[in-house]
Amino acid sequence: MTTLLFDIDGTLLMTHNSGSGALKRAMSEEFGLVSPDVDLDFGGRTDRSILVELLTRNRIDPTPKNQERLSRRYVDLLPIVLVEHGGVLLPGVTDLLTRIGDFPEMQSYVMTGNLAQTARMKLDHFQLGDFFIDVFGGDHDEHRNDLARRAARKLRDLHGKTDHDELIVIGDTVADIECGHAIGAKVIAVATGSHVRERLEAAKPLAVVDDLSDADHLLQILNAR
Repeated sequence: MTTLLFDIDGTLLMTHNSGSGALKRAMSEEFGLVSPDVDLDFGGRTDRSILVELLTRNRIDPTPKNQERLSRRYVDLLPIVLVEHGGVLLPGVTDLLTRIGDFPEMQSYVMTGNLAQTARMKLDHFQLGDFFIDVFGGDHDEHRNDLARRAARKLRDLHGKTDHDELIVIGDTVADIECGHAIGAKVIAVATGSHVRERLEAAKPLAVVDDLSDADHLLQILNAR
C-alpha cells in the first residue's frame, strides 16, 4: 500500500489569503483590537504555531484559553471569508486525485498545518473532500515535523507497519520536505507555492514538479518501487 500525504495551501489550491483574512478579523472581534498585526510568514507552518505567534505579536498572553478563543472564532469566520475572497484549484489537481482513485493500492490523506476543521472547510469549498480518507491537521503541534510524526504513528496504528518507501508526502514548501524526511518518507515537491524550484531542490526531495498537471509522470513516480 502506498500512502499519500497531501498538503493543501499552495499544493492543491490557493485561497487568496482567506486564512490570514479570517485570522485578522478573528483577532479584532475576539480581543477588541482595532488593527491587529498579522504580518507573519504562514508558509509551511502549523496553525498552532501561528495562533501562538499572533497572540504574542499583539501583546495577548498566549494561554491555552486565549488560543482556544482565537481558534474558535477563526473556525466560525473562515467559511465567510472563503466566500468573500474566493480562490482557485491549482493545475491538474482534480484530474490527478481522480486518477489516483483508480489505483486500489494507493490511499490519499491530507497532512496540513491547517487546523483539521478548517482544512476540511477548504477541501469541501473546492469539492475535494471526497478524495481523502482523513485529515491530519496542525491543531496540536507547533512544529511540522511533530505533526508528521503524529500522522505516521496514527497510520501505523490504523494499518499496521508501513514501509517507509510506501509513504509519500506531497507539498510546496521546504517544511513539507523536511517533515517527510523526518518520518523516512519520500517527498514530491510542487513549485506552486511560495518556494521557488531551486529552494525546493536544495532540500533534496525525491522530485520537484512545476505543478500537478502531468498526471502520467506523477503516477509513474508514485508507482515506482
